[in-house]
Amino acid sequence: MAVHGSRARATLAALMCVFATQAAAQQQAAPKWQDYLKRPSVENVQISPDGTHLAVAQRSDTGVGEGNDAQARTVLTIRNAATLAVESRMDSGANGEIDELRWIDDERLLVSVNRLNTTYNVAFQDSVMAIVSRDGRSRFVLPASFLATIEGDPNHLLVARCKWGKDGCVQSVNKVEIGHTKGDGEAITRAPDDDSILWADGAGHVRFAASADKKANTRLQAHTGDGQGTWTLLNDSEKSGVESWPLGVDPTGTYAYIETGQKTGPSAVERYEFATNTRTQVYRHAESDVVSTILAFDGETPIGAYYEPTAPQAVIFNPEHPDAVAMQKILAAFPGRIAHVTSASRDRTKAVVFTVGDRDPGTWYLFDRRANRASLVARARSWLPENALPRTTAFKLTARDGVVLHGVLTRPETGPERNLPMIVVPHGGPYGEVDTALFDTEAELLASQGYAVLRVNFRGSGGYGQDFEKSGWMQWGRAMQDDVTDATRWAIEQGIADPKRICLYGASYGGYAALMGAVREPTLYRCVAGYAAPYDLAKMYKWGSIRRSDLGLDYLAKVIGKDPVVLAERSPSKQAAAIKVPVFIAHGRADARVDVQHSRKMAKALRDAGIDVEFQEYAREGHGLNLEADQLDFYARLLAFVGKHTAAP
Repeated sequence: MAVHGSRARATLAALMCVFATQAAAQQQAAPKWQDYLKRPSVENVQISPDGTHLAVAQRSDTGVGEGNDAQARTVLTIRNAATLAVESRMDSGANGEIDELRWIDDERLLVSVNRLNTTYNVAFQDSVMAIVSRDGRSRFVLPASFLATIEGDPNHLLVARCKWGKDGCVQSVNKVEIGHTKGDGEAITRAPDDDSILWADGAGHVRFAASADKKANTRLQAHTGDGQGTWTLLNDSEKSGVESWPLGVDPTGTYAYIETGQKTGPSAVERYEFATNTRTQVYRHAESDVVSTILAFDGETPIGAYYEPTAPQAVIFNPEHPDAVAMQKILAAFPGRIAHVTSASRDRTKAVVFTVGDRDPGTWYLFDRRANRASLVARARSWLPENALPRTTAFKLTARDGVVLHGVLTRPETGPERNLPMIVVPHGGPYGEVDTALFDTEAELLASQGYAVLRVNFRGSGGYGQDFEKSGWMQWGRAMQDDVTDATRWAIEQGIADPKRICLYGASYGGYAALMGAVREPTLYRCVAGYAAPYDLAKMYKWGSIRRSDLGLDYLAKVIGKDPVVLAERSPSKQAAAIKVPVFIAHGRADARVDVQHSRKMAKALRDAGIDVEFQEYAREGHGLNLEADQLDFYARLLAFVGKHTAAP
């Protein structure tokens, strides 16, 4: 990261506007739909251990530098915590990205930097991780990936290095001294399985290792006792039939919390004691898995969790923790939102709190524990005023076979609340994904144009227990599709949607569900649209990246099956003649996950059947839309298409 002098000072005034206009932003007029696609201007805020400084990662989309170097990037500013005045500034370079940011001590920060490839707006290289001084004058590049700091030892870190074997990456963990680049440091441990994810405690001991094999069976192992010695197997999903996942480790290495799936119903949270290798269930929600973990001010210890994806509810299951009372005050101050402490001072009197809600795309506050108040630091998207954004509410319905479904409905901020034109948006994935009540760029964008936006967590979705997720296996075009249909009819019955002005749109699996909805329900929708979707299920065994591994082939056999007759019956491209409404489909030509041939063949089948179809390819896009110009083009086309076919008579 380069440190600039007078040449860069001219840009600081523009960057300061992000902070100076926060209060005024709330009084802005309703944003244009294009404004929803703008990248957040503030991406991270972290407080120093002594509580006197804030490290802020923020975008400079107008470019910094001269000549060929005048390109967008993320910059790091060090600010006075009391006044927000800039004291130093570090530049990640042209097209630079700051992925991770944290203080090591009062004078040094850990910064992870990547660089976008401008052709695709994607970073292809691994991040460079460095320790930089607060004034930006010194830098130490880590010899491997950062794993953890060590409490009371600011001069050493734990790093993990990947050593590739025949079946995958084996992580080895070393303790390295900051500032010394020679040697590997002190060897600490090795992961017990390939491709493991590791957790460490504050004393420098690696406590957990979680991994998945080629058949998607997961294993959780622990270092018990003093954190050394051999690994102890805690769970093997192939044998237990459930999965276990650490939520966090107490810095002292005394205990941890684990989320463990159940064969029926939602998961349970267990307290795990390292000394005795014992697990005790402490909480289980009636309907929901853990949505998000609530950590103490140390950023490591779980003290609770949020539940209910469509209506976030905070539960404190570690009430004896010293930060529990303060955290409860913070949670009470932001009802309807998810609030997390992202960093705190060493004495725990000051903390940075990040919030997100249905109309809050991300806000940072500085919480003063002694004064018991929070002051605004920055809004991620200050040009999106909360009081002008669409609202999202939760709903429940009972499907035709008695299964209870949860979903969210986003409505325009102004105008009528009933008999609206509606866009139904099934999520991608489909398994394990879940639509929540939190800010969603696409739903907000669509609702801002006068539409009700309906998203239902059909069976197969995550968040409601592994049996609910598995109930979607082999149900493409069947029960999963019926759930989307039932949610649409529910909105009509409630008077929310005008039955003559409903369209169905989605991406990836959601695009499949959109076109399959037109096959199954030829009179329910007025138009359908899909992006980057698989339309011929049999071809998933021949096209795309899923079929390139044993894991992927096992997954396909498990969730869609191999019967060619059944696959054809549930493939929109084989049932194109059943579609009776206009179709818009788009696809990235560089999509490795779902080959563009799916959309090309679908468009041809529709034309051959005499169906009105608009087809758009994007030459440099993959399974998502990353380039700003393509995003603007796609949503302009989508809005024009939907608007044409949902216009009031």
